[in-house]
Amino acid sequence: MKKIYMSTIAAAILSTGAMAESKTIKEAFENGKVSGDISVFSENVNASGSTADSGFTVGSIGINYETDSVNGFTAAVGFRANHEFTEKEEGDFDNTAPDSALNTANISYTTDKANIKVGRQEIDLEWIGDFHEAVVTELTYVPDTTITIGHTERWMAADSDTALENMAEIGLNNNGATFVDAKYEGIKNIVLNPYFINMQDTYNAYGLKATSSISGIDITAHYAATSEDISGTEDGSIAHLEIGTTVSNITLAAGYVTTDKEGGAGSMATGSYTIGDNIDPFEDGGDIYGTDADTFYVSASTEISSVSLSAFYGTTESGTANDDNSEIVLTAGTTIAEDLALNVLFSSIDAQNSTDDKDKITLMATYSF
Repeated sequence: MKKIYMSTIAAAILSTGAMAESKTIKEAFENGKVSGDISVFSENVNASGSTADSGFTVGSIGINYETDSVNGFTAAVGFRANHEFTEKEEGDFDNTAPDSALNTANISYTTDKANIKVGRQEIDLEWIGDFHEAVVTELTYVPDTTITIGHTERWMAADSDTALENMAEIGLNNNGATFVDAKYEGIKNIVLNPYFINMQDTYNAYGLKATSSISGIDITAHYAATSEDISGTEDGSIAHLEIGTTVSNITLAAGYVTTDKEGGAGSMATGSYTIGDNIDPFEDGGDIYGTDADTFYVSASTEISSVSLSAFYGTTESGTANDDNSEIVLTAGTTIAEDLALNVLFSSIDAQNSTDDKDKITLMATYSF
C-alpha cells in the first residue's frame, strides 16, 4: 500500500478544478522556465603503496523545466545524463551506473502560508539531502517560524562529477523516513533549528542547530543523537561547533566535531541508512562520523580579481586505535566567459596507514543556462 500513496495524492491534486482549466494550464506551460547546465569534469588521483593511480573524465547535462503558477499549482521535471569519456584504469568510473536519471518530477501547491510538494524533489535539511521521492510541506503560520514536515520513500544523488545512481529504498524494511524540521528566527541575529527524523524499524534521530551572527562573528553550534532500533547497533551522537569571521575580504573559520565513544554519529551519518549530510567539511579524508572521533579544522577563502580562492585543513582522530588522518584542500574558481565557470581543486590526504595517502586534482568547466 505504501508504494502507491504518492501517486494517489498526486492524482487527487490533478483532479481538482484548478488543473482542469485547460486554457490556464496551457498558459502555465507556455510561461514556464527552462534551466540547466553542461559540464565536463576530470579527476586524477595519485595513490600510495600498492594502490593503483586512478582517473576519469565525465561529461554531464542537466535540464530542468518548471511551469508558471496556475491557481497556486506548479509542476516541475528535470533529469541529468552523464557520459564517461576516459578512464585511466578500467573501473575507475562505474560503468554499471545508469546513463541518465530523472531526478525531478513533482507537483506543488502554494498559498501565502503553506507549500506542499509531491514527487521527486531536491531536499536540503539536516541529515536529509539530494533527491527524494517524497511528500514535503512547508508551513509559515507561526510567526518567524518555518516548519517543514515530510515523508520520503526513496532517494538518490545525481551529481555531475561522478556516476549517477538509481533510486534506493529507505530504511531497514523499506518503510521510508518521516521528518519534522523547524527554523525559528524570532531572536535577532539567531536562527534555531530543532528537528526530528524517524526511519521506521531503523532509528530515530533528533537534533538542534543554532546559528548566529553578532558583531562580525559567525557561530554555529549543532548537536544530534540517534536512538537505534536495530539489535546490536549502539546509539550515536555528534556535536559540532564552528566560529568564523571576515577580515579584509578574507573569510576565516575554525571548527570542532566530536562523536560518541561507542556509537559514533549513529546510523543517520554512517552505514547504509544515511540519506544526507551537512556537517562533513572534508573532500575525501577523515573518519569524521566514526566511533569516538574528534575532528579539528580551519578554512580560509577570499576573492581576488574575480578569482575565488579557498584553503582547508582538517584532522580527525578516531577509533580505539586513535587513527589520525588529515587532509589539505585548495580550490580556485573563476568565470571565464558569460555563464561559463572553471573550478580547480587539489586535495592531499595524510593517513594513519600510509598506503591510504593520496593526492587528487580535479578540474570542472560548467556552462549554466
